[in-house]
Amino acid sequence: MVACSNDSTETTQSPAPASKPAEDTIQRATDTVQKTADQVVEKGQELKDEAVQYVGKASETVAAKSEELQAGAEKLAQQGSDRLAALVPTAATFDKGRSIYQQSCRSCHDSGIMGAPKIGHERYSADIERLVANSIKGIGRMPARGGNRNLSDEDVRAAVLYMVEESK
Repeated sequence: MVACSNDSTETTQSPAPASKPAEDTIQRATDTVQKTADQVVEKGQELKDEAVQYVGKASETVAAKSEELQAGAEKLAQQGSDRLAALVPTAATFDKGRSIYQQSCRSCHDSGIMGAPKIGHERYSADIERLVANSIKGIGRMPARGGNRNLSDEDVRAAVLYMVEESK
């Protein structure tokens, strides 16, 4: 005998509906994940805003320092230019220096009397500012302004520049 089944149609059963507590747990987990994601996004935005502020401040500081350095460089360039101009006699300064030398300096420096360095001596290769200062104040046996109180600082400078140029 063959056994037969009257159930010729199979019915598929749908899974049992999830229980309410499981749905609540899933929802809470989903909400927690969403809340954490929102906090991460918010914190990321805060950090981005802070970074933008720091970069802005750094840019301002760099710009200010750049301007400060530029101004300093321009000032140094001008000072260097002024100093160079003071060290290189113009034709008028050279002529003035020669005239002053011949009137006030020559009597000692041509002969080397009392240790005065003659034109061409190595002492004339020293710092010009020091030579001028020594000539104005006097040094060793040389009196201030070479003994001529009527000479201005510029007159003394012109005479020194003349002697330095002639010593080259």
